[in-house]
Amino acid sequence: MFSRLCGIAVFVLTFLGPGSSLAGYQQNGWDHYRNERFGYSFFYPSALLKLRERSRDGDRVEFISVDGQTKLKVFSVVNQDDLSPNEYRAMILRELHGANIQYEPAGRTWFVLSGVRGPSIYYQKVMFACGGRIINAFSVTYPQPQRRSYDAIITAIEKSFRPASGPRCNTGTG
Repeated sequence: MFSRLCGIAVFVLTFLGPGSSLAGYQQNGWDHYRNERFGYSFFYPSALLKLRERSRDGDRVEFISVDGQTKLKVFSVVNQDDLSPNEYRAMILRELHGANIQYEPAGRTWFVLSGVRGPSIYYQKVMFACGGRIINAFSVTYPQPQRRSYDAIITAIEKSFRPASGPRCNTGTG
């Protein structure tokens, strides 16, 4: 497992630098996932993570590593309460009690929360799409000793993540 993780990380660092094509992901052991209802899509390392669960209504998907120590969760919700990114961030922080948040950059329509939670590293990126009507997010939890390898993998997932846009902005509301 660790050698597979190192191989994926080396691939990411070597081949998926600035200006890399998304076709490079597919040619190197990454699969594409697209959510039809909410319109988001991303690439993930299929040699490392396998689809574990998909919700019936299409708002959540979870991937897990063979050893069960790493989880990638992706979801979308309709922002019915018209929460701002700051309000939603505060709500998540209340739910993450016990987490030691160490990294929290933010932009106008997105934010990241990352830190230590028990024996794992926690990383979550939240993106407000469609004028704030749809919230797309992904979170990854993984063992602390594998931080260097996973930092590169998360960067690649993040670079490939495309939130809902265009006609898909109306899809999530029906």
